[in-house]
Amino acid sequence: MRLIRISPAALLVPIGLCWMLNSARADFKVHQPDAETGEWEAEAIGSYGTSGLPAADNEQSWVGEFGYGVNSFWHTELEFETNRPAGPANHLKVTQITTENQFQFTERGEYWLDPGFFFEYGQVLSRGVPNETTFGPILRKEIFHTIDTVNLFIEKDLSRYASGRPVFTYAFESRLDLGTPIEPGIQAYGTPGPIGHFSPIGEQDHRIGPQLFGSVVRFGPGSLKWNAGILFGLTSAAPRRTLRGQLEYEIHF
Repeated sequence: MRLIRISPAALLVPIGLCWMLNSARADFKVHQPDAETGEWEAEAIGSYGTSGLPAADNEQSWVGEFGYGVNSFWHTELEFETNRPAGPANHLKVTQITTENQFQFTERGEYWLDPGFFFEYGQVLSRGVPNETTFGPILRKEIFHTIDTVNLFIEKDLSRYASGRPVFTYAFESRLDLGTPIEPGIQAYGTPGPIGHFSPIGEQDHRIGPQLFGSVVRFGPGSLKWNAGILFGLTSAAPRRTLRGQLEYEIHF
């Protein structure tokens, strides 16, 4: 029986290498249903969106995360989010401190599907802005030499500034399991809108694109993992192109 390893990670890694973002999401990352006892992780995630128009260009964000595997069931992280909305007059600033929790329900490959659960609470750093919570299932299936993972999440504003209905978001990843240092795959992200009242398709944010996944098993005292690529907007509400990257470092004591 082999235990899974959660993705959030990258301790002692140059977080400054991952500059990038999108205004609709804090980060472009597909969460995995993994947890490993005693594993410390540090991670940097970034994205950068462009549309060719000054008012819709230069959406940025970078996220720094530090995580720990409490046991084989629970992995927790502390996250610092920095965002820059699109437009010429905006600036990059720290917007939120978040606690993330991922739960692994079974060992990897024990059943036909690897199930997990994600829960996140975000405390904003600006006045008049609601805090946030995000939660939902993480599902992974390995078939025909591919590793396929989907996140089906609900986002809900909290506090007296909260407004509107819970919003549905998704993230999907499929990568070829070649057993090589670099493997190809794809990712897709989307925000259809409030549950039961999805936005018109032109106002929904959907994007998809090719990615590369790599790892260095022995990198100092731990291991290094990375993935990066480009996402193409499928609707007018999404930037035409979004560059994204994720860098993580894992140390097991």
